[in-house]
Formats: sequence, C-alpha cells, structure tokens
Amino acid sequence: MSRWLKPWVALLVATAGCATAPRRMQPRALSLQASGVEALGRGELDRAAGHFALALEFEPRLAEAENGMGLVAVRRGDWPRAEERFRAALALNEELAEAHLNLASALVHRDAEEDALGEARAALAIDPGYADARLLTAELLLRLGRPNDARWELEKLCAAAPERADAHAANALVLVRLGRTAAAEQEARRALALDADLPAAHRARAEILRRAGDLDGASRELDVVIASSAAAIDDRLTHATIGAARGSWSEAARELAALAEAAPRRAEVHFAVAFVALARGELDAALRAADTALKLRPRYPEARLVRADALDRLGRDGEMRRELERFVAEAPPAMAAERARAERVLHAQRTVLEIK
Repeated sequence: MSRWLKPWVALLVATAGCATAPRRMQPRALSLQASGVEALGRGELDRAAGHFALALEFEPRLAEAENGMGLVAVRRGDWPRAEERFRAALALNEELAEAHLNLASALVHRDAEEDALGEARAALAIDPGYADARLLTAELLLRLGRPNDARWELEKLCAAAPERADAHAANALVLVRLGRTAAAEQEARRALALDADLPAAHRARAEILRRAGDLDGASRELDVVIASSAAAIDDRLTHATIGAARGSWSEAARELAALAEAAPRRAEVHFAVAFVALARGELDAALRAADTALKLRPRYPEARLVRADALDRLGRDGEMRRELERFVAEAPPAMAAERARAERVLHAQRTVLEIK
C-alpha cells in the first residue's frame, strides 16, 4: 500500500432497517449479526465469526453478515478471503455501501487502485455523505496521479466534516503535491490542532519539509509516523531515501535491505536498493537490485539508468549501450534532461566505434 493509504474497514452495525430484500429478514439472524459486530469490536474474532456464520445459516440473504465475515478475515490478515466475502456481500445486496468500501480496501491491499477507486465511488453513489468513502476516493485519485480531482473531493469533505483531522491531513498532502505550500502548511496545522498524534498529519508535514529542503525535519516527522501502528512500507521507504539524501548511506542501506525482505514485490523498493548500492560502489549488488526492479516493472526507466551506470563502471560497454537505448525509448517527458544526456553518451559511443 501507499504510505498515506490505510485500510478503510467499516464496522457495520446491523439493524432490521438495513435489510433491502422484499421479505422481512429472520429476526434471529439480525440478533446474531448484531452480536457478531459487538464481538468484532472487542477483538473476539472467533466469536464474531461464529455469530456471523450462524446468522447466515438462519438467513442466507443477510449481506451484512457476509460483510462481517470479510472484516474478520481482514483482522486475521487474510485479504484474499476478505475480498471474496465482500464480493459475496455485494452479490446479496449491491446497495450495501460499507461492503463497497471494504472491497475497495481489499483491492488497495493488492495494489489494484483503479478497481478500488470504482468501488469507493460506488459507495459514494449510494451514500454521498459517506466520509470514509470520500477520503479513500481522494487518496486513490492522488495515488493515480490526479491531484486536482483529489483536491476537489477533499474540499467537499473538509466542508462537510471540518472536525475530521484525517481529511485536513490528506488535503495538506494534496496541496503540497500541487505546489501550494502555504495552503498545505495551513491544512497540516489544522489537522494537528485536531489530533496532535495523527500519523497522516505528520506524514504530510514530512512531505512539506522534504520539498522545502529540510531533510532533518522531514526525517523527524517520519520517525513519528514509523513509531505508530499506522506506518506503511512507503513511510519507511521515504525515510530511507531521505537518509540517503542526507548522506547516511549505510543506515539507508540497512533500512532498504529490511524493506526488500518485507515487501519483495515492490519494484520501487528494489530500485532504491540499487540506487544506494550504486552510490556506495557496490556495483554487482546494484545490478541485482535493478534487475529485480525491472522484472517486477519492465518499463522502469529510472532502474534502467542505474543499471546502465553500473554496467559503465564495470566496463561492460555493449550492455550499457543497450540499456541506454531502452531508456531513451521509454523515458517519459519528465525525464527529458536525463534522456538528452543518454542520447549524448550514445552519440559519443557511436562516434568512437566509427573512428575505430
């Protein structure tokens, strides 16, 4: 997951009014469903699962009980099972907004952001006042590279729920990404005034400080996030890369090695490992990590540059040229300067070969 994304798992308290099927739900099933929610709130997972399962035996149409079984699976860390249960709940009642949001959370967990956004929007279509769904929608839009759309969702949320510190923290992160530093600072202060310990607010402050060049301050803010239960892989990755930028290469390498073990399928983690290894002169290690990043994400121009640099230092000119050629073919507009440098190197290499 992203470093600002958290799993939005809503606890649904079932009442008779939740039922949408034509005939009245079995009263015993509704009672068991309510007991399951209470047990889940106390952290009694086995008891909660038993209540939800029995509720489904009394009333197989009870979507809320399927949703509850999904929440139990989330607490147990079984995200595939949770996704299956949330889909089952929606098959019974497609108007259950909580199940749409919970399914979105499960999809975020396996990095299916576009699908997650569709589910979060489905929850909002059912209930436009669903604050958690609007917040997740905004966070997903930001992750998908649509900061202006994310800001619009957060403006609506902050207007409707000005007491929500997490909404102001998310808005601060969006604003700093849009280059509106003063407005971002103001939103971060609002979030911290409402909840001084909110990890999302410290995460936003870290981004503001990092972009302002205050790497020590950014690192301190991320220390607060990492010490909390809300820390994500991306928080630790940013902390390590800030350490590298401060020149703490050994510390960054240790952090990144632990991250590569904890998140072996995150291409950006392996890219960071490669970058730090290259900076430390560990060329074979840099190549291995860059190769891993490229296996996970074949179109990863930054990793190709690191790989080309390592090959150049190892004197493997032919392989280096091939990497630079692929980089030139794949480089996005934002990397125009790097692409121009690669083209100059390739031109110089061709000139040398022609002279020979």
